[in-house]
Amino acid sequence: MMFAKQEKDVLFLETVMGFAQQRCHCLIECIPLPREIAKQAPLCFKKAIDEAEDEWSQQNAKKFIDTSQKGLRGSIPKNFPYFHVEFGLYKLFVHVIDDEKQFKSSLGLNVIKGMLQLPEEDMHRRRRYESIEVQREAVKIFVQDWGPFDCTKQLQQAL
Repeated sequence: MMFAKQEKDVLFLETVMGFAQQRCHCLIECIPLPREIAKQAPLCFKKAIDEAEDEWSQQNAKKFIDTSQKGLRGSIPKNFPYFHVEFGLYKLFVHVIDDEKQFKSSLGLNVIKGMLQLPEEDMHRRRRYESIEVQREAVKIFVQDWGPFDCTKQLQQAL
């Protein structure tokens, strides 16, 4: 609701890899985008995975699996590495990662950076870490925006 009030839609990106080496790693990212840009996201992600798939794929497996009906767990076998994208509540798909060494875990962010037309030099660098002060200011702004939607306040008042 908070982002809806700001005229934004939210994308969730989930990348899970490392089962074979028994060092499973999961990264979930929540990214609010302006609604007009978010509408383009399903097509942009499918195109990016299609193009990159030619470089990575060892087999001609199904590139996109719709997870809106069966859910994520019902759509792919257990312990398979995957990249999952949720575009709101109803548009969901997963891509099973064939070759973890070839798959770029930054794929999702790179697609979003392209959609937002961010400068190319920012697209190929490692993630930039903000200073403590910049992080504090971002948290302060988030807390102000989150305040009206914070359901824990109601719980505390009920006690």
